Amino acid sequence: MSQRIQEYMLASASHGREVVRAGPFTVTITGHDPNVYLNYAIPDPGAMPGPDDVAALVEAFTSRSRTPRLEYLPGHAPAVEPALLAAGFVVSDRLPLMECPPGAEVDQPVPEGIELVTPASDEELIGMLSAQHEAFGEPLPSAEHLAAARSRSAAGQIALFARDATSGEPAGGGVAVAVRDGISEVAGIGVRQKYERRGIGGALTLQLTRTAHAAGASLVYLTPAGDAQERVYARVGYRRTDSVLFLTKE
Repeated sequence: MSQRIQEYMLASASHGREVVRAGPFTVTITGHDPNVYLNYAIPDPGAMPGPDDVAALVEAFTSRSRTPRLEYLPGHAPAVEPALLAAGFVVSDRLPLMECPPGAEVDQPVPEGIELVTPASDEELIGMLSAQHEAFGEPLPSAEHLAAARSRSAAGQIALFARDATSGEPAGGGVAVAVRDGISEVAGIGVRQKYERRGIGGALTLQLTRTAHAAGASLVYLTPAGDAQERVYARVGYRRTDSVLFLTKE
């Protein structure tokens, strides 16, 4: 199953981005956004990179004004981590990978005064993006972010917008990446600070997970950013099954 997830990660990262091969690495670049989380490489299974491969990897990022970064399941290419550490990369994170098969979901109530909607207009998409960007400490979304969100929705990505049911004020949002080969990733779950600790993140995760399952995903996975997020996702029915390694070179 982890091999399928690694292949899915690569296919999802490659959609709508510039894709460059550098030795045994596939490098994916988002042209409109230098955010490190949107620009990263994935090694081939069993990759054993040499110095020339690592130099080509770094050049693929720096020549495009991006920070060299990898995101992958380390068990599929165990020789990559020591090779990159020796070349000056550092482990920026090692996060759990959690999975939720159909039927494992646990009901989570939508908090009183909050509604969850599928964004159907640019105004709703901007509202969702604004809430996510604020939650993650990023600048306000640009026209390029909106265009990219439209493109991802057209390609099958499932988006969900949390807002105040009375005022319409954005509260949070998240997505389930387009289902491919029976797999989807729930990502970008963000809740504005003023709306935290009300159960919005859990409610978003549950509805996105169920929608992805209904769209044909036999497996939905995510990577929590910390212990608090892991506890939220465990309440929804996710269980830790693997880890994702992040390597960066400043």
